Amino acid sequence: MAFRCFLMMAACLSCLGCRTAAPSNSQDPASSASDPPATRAQAQSAASNTVVYAYYFHQTFRCLSCQMMEEAATRAIQENFAQPIQAGRVVWMPVNIDKPEGKVLRQQFSQLNVRASELVLARMENGVCQESKKLDELSGLMDRPDAFAKYLVDEIVAYLSPVQGR
Repeated sequence: MAFRCFLMMAACLSCLGCRTAAPSNSQDPASSASDPPATRAQAQSAASNTVVYAYYFHQTFRCLSCQMMEEAATRAIQENFAQPIQAGRVVWMPVNIDKPEGKVLRQQFSQLNVRASELVLARMENGVCQESKKLDELSGLMDRPDAFAKYLVDEIVAYLSPVQGR
């Protein structure tokens, strides 16, 4: 019985680590509504080569709320981006930060201070990361599935079309 209590306490404490988040360092570029037509045309051409990666960083051991966050994000992305996923313009990728390849990927976003149970969007153009953002607000929306999905979908749409979305 004491061992069972110890395991439950350890699970709860590890979950606290999942929920800890640092403020996002994302910087949104200024709106491009006043850009000259040539700049808009270049941006639209770049948007056709844009791939948005949605990385869900997690640890091997995950609490129930962390698992639920991954499931909610998976569902929202698959339901709203079936065609862009098929076309390779949206990529959903859970990443285990306890594995070597996950540690390497996490390090690539070190400026965002990525921890476990966090979702990061990265906009790639011609294979080069142009912009990335940690979606800190998602964890606070877990009790409102519609708001969670809307926030995630809106952020991905903005990354798919940076000129129109920002």
